Amino acid sequence: MEQLEQLAEQVGMLMNSEVELQAGECLIKRKRTINISSHSKNFSCTLDHDISFKNLKDNGKAMNRAEIFLLPSELASFMNALHWHPIPLPTNYQQRMDVNPDIICVYLASEEAPEDFAGRLSAAFNAVEQNTLV
Repeated sequence: MEQLEQLAEQVGMLMNSEVELQAGECLIKRKRTINISSHSKNFSCTLDHDISFKNLKDNGKAMNRAEIFLLPSELASFMNALHWHPIPLPTNYQQRMDVNPDIICVYLASEEAPEDFAGRLSAAFNAVEQNTLV
């Protein structure tokens, strides 16, 4: 259990997020505020992203999952950062998307070291934030 706690703390620092351990699963509590413009109306909302890892193995790998909400204008930056990250995507990486005109939900899953998954995901969030500042 100590290894899981240390890894959870490391992942929390990488993601700049709070973490919570529940029955062998690490939940990363990442929030992000976005502004949505739709039909001449503007909405500001804070989203909770579902990010977790569980089933930590002796080799340091775990089952990682994330459900991330993005604006359509953020999708390209986010995906490019994921795919061009220095740590390559594992062969068992899975991704799917639900697309709406105003928001996109990206579902990610992989079995790899949680710190690799978190580092790649953090870089993707940073890319989105950098493009928002431009």
